[in-house]
Amino acid sequence: MSRRRDHGAVRRGLRATAFVASVVAAVSGCASGERAQRAQEIATLRSQVEELRKSQEASARELARLAGEMKALDAQSAFLIGEAKAAGEERARVKAALDESDKTLRELRSAVEELSKAAIPPPAAAPTPRSSAPDASPEQMYAAAMASFQAEEHGQAVLEFTELTKKFPEHPLAANAQYWVGEAYYRQRDFRQALVEFRKVIDGVPKGSQIPDALLKIGLCYRALRDQARAREAWEQVAKEHPGTNAATQARALLATSGDTGRPAR
Repeated sequence: MSRRRDHGAVRRGLRATAFVASVVAAVSGCASGERAQRAQEIATLRSQVEELRKSQEASARELARLAGEMKALDAQSAFLIGEAKAAGEERARVKAALDESDKTLRELRSAVEELSKAAIPPPAAAPTPRSSAPDASPEQMYAAAMASFQAEEHGQAVLEFTELTKKFPEHPLAANAQYWVGEAYYRQRDFRQALVEFRKVIDGVPKGSQIPDALLKIGLCYRALRDQARAREAWEQVAKEHPGTNAATQARALLATSGDTGRPAR
């Protein structure tokens, strides 16, 4: 009887031990499974973080590229605005010269009418070029030459502006006329001769207000001739020596985009 009880106790002890072992194994298995799942989740998160990092780097590069393009566009816009303003100022000067020419013509017409009333026939005059009349004033010559330039008769404009500079070298319009000689060659794409003529503006006496514009165009001539280093030198000189001018604003814009060869500006 006693032995049977002992055997029963042993069996119960073995069953308890097996149960405990199975519980321990189950708990260990669960813990291993949780660790594996957690490791997988961490790996997934790391992969997602890496993808986000790469995406942010690509976005940063794209933003930098777009910022560079915006800067170049702003510089080009500033240059075009300056060109338009300079053209407007020149139109105002031409208008003033034309008004003066009209006034002189009205005075001449009045004098002719007076002579006609007195029955004195006016002397016959040989036909002459538009700006080479012996008594033509500098303003009349400038207006006639500018009319040729505006009509894109650049060769004729060169002759007429040059005639003014020779007849009236000390007149304030002489410096402007010399600038437009250079501009006429520039429009004809004769950039080497344009360089020569624009330099005469800088070296001329008396020195005129066209010096900053002449320096700007010297840089454009060098750019057209593929000499970017000299182009930059000319534009840097404008920005340094004439900082408050429209030409300086345009020069700084060109310096900002001087890596581009581009087409010659009009």
